[in-house]
Amino acid sequence: MKLALLLIVLVLPVFSTTTMAQAPAAAPSKSYSGTVAANDVYIRCGPSATSTYPFGKLSMGDVVEVIEDSFGWAMVRTSGPSFKNIYGYVLANDKVVLSADGQTLTVNAETEVRAPNIGADGNPDASFKAIGKVNSGEMLKVVATINGEREKVYKISIPATCKGYINGNYIRRSSAGEATKMAEAQASVPVAKPTTGATTVAVIEEKTKEMSETIPATDTTPAKVITEETKKETVITETVVTPAPTEVAKPAVKAVEVVVVAPPVKTPQMIAAEKRRQTFKDLEVIWVTVKAEPLASSEVGVLKDRYMILMNDAECEAEIKNVVETRVKQLIVQIEAQQRIRQLKELRSAIDSDTDQVRAIKIALEARSDFTVVGILNASSIYDGKRLPLLYRLVDPAVGQTVAYVTAKNPAQLATMLGTLVGIRGEKRYDEALRVSVIDPTAVEILTTRKSGQVRSIQ
Repeated sequence: MKLALLLIVLVLPVFSTTTMAQAPAAAPSKSYSGTVAANDVYIRCGPSATSTYPFGKLSMGDVVEVIEDSFGWAMVRTSGPSFKNIYGYVLANDKVVLSADGQTLTVNAETEVRAPNIGADGNPDASFKAIGKVNSGEMLKVVATINGEREKVYKISIPATCKGYINGNYIRRSSAGEATKMAEAQASVPVAKPTTGATTVAVIEEKTKEMSETIPATDTTPAKVITEETKKETVITETVVTPAPTEVAKPAVKAVEVVVVAPPVKTPQMIAAEKRRQTFKDLEVIWVTVKAEPLASSEVGVLKDRYMILMNDAECEAEIKNVVETRVKQLIVQIEAQQRIRQLKELRSAIDSDTDQVRAIKIALEARSDFTVVGILNASSIYDGKRLPLLYRLVDPAVGQTVAYVTAKNPAQLATMLGTLVGIRGEKRYDEALRVSVIDPTAVEILTTRKSGQVRSIQ
């Protein structure tokens, strides 16, 4: 019995030691605190020095949270004091609502935070890379409103959820003291903590310096012009005193990052988006012109077809499509009203057979057998040669409806016939690109009364 107990006592420690040795180790975390090892180190919107652009600079000693290392680049989170003076852009659209005082944004649908391109002086048209997203219900602090040639953006204090990239040559793992300093600074409670060694003491100093930044006035607060905002920045430094006698001070190594700012490479999608925005702007200019014309003879039908091209584009941006859909609805109402006006004119013409208008119709009817089309030659507000090709309108004298569009091989000669009844010979066809009936004239004649037989012809 005593022998059996002795064997159990001897075997148990061996079994326990074997079992503990076989327990799997916990997987190490990829994230860590990193310290910037040089001054003026760019933080970029992607892991490349050629195909991405920088949106901020960090200084030597700045401590950041590194999420992951990959192919010589450190992906970092935009949180902490190091990102106090770095900003992001949010598009001014229906996904965000600006407060009445212009100081905050309320997000009502998930939206992107874009990196400002500091290589292009923060031009919003050249700042297109997304570095994070904000969810519905979040609030953002607005620093300024910036208007580009194509886009308007809000400059915001960068959220802590965005990500940037630092060249791995200019960042190292933080020491325990540096990591502690970062945590204390984030909590806004800087506390001095001595190290465990008797020969080295870490002293945390807090200094305050004033910074000023000129902020452009925004178009959302015309009565209030912001000219300058003064801010205070807290700089926390760690000084090592009383070094150990055996410790030899190492010379500081200053790394310099040479950056070549390449112009952003436009993808086919970016080029198509720019073309859509320009088309939309052109159509809005034409819309103002057409809206001011008499409804009976305005080109509302053709303009609606031009807007429909944008509305049916699957890649069209939501903010553009919303306006385009509204314009199409407005133009449909105007087209229906135009048709009713023409019906009334036809009825009036049938009753009043002595009017000059009906006499012109009789001339046109008599002449139609000799020409491809007959009508009054007018200028076009849509096809004016500025945004779209130059075409002239041929209008039915009875109701004002466009019969066809006339190509302008010799604009100077056709311009002398504007407002007159003309007969045109030539090939009439439907142009798929322009979405209208077009005639290429081989002969144009100004028609007088058919009884006199006098016409003026242009070959």
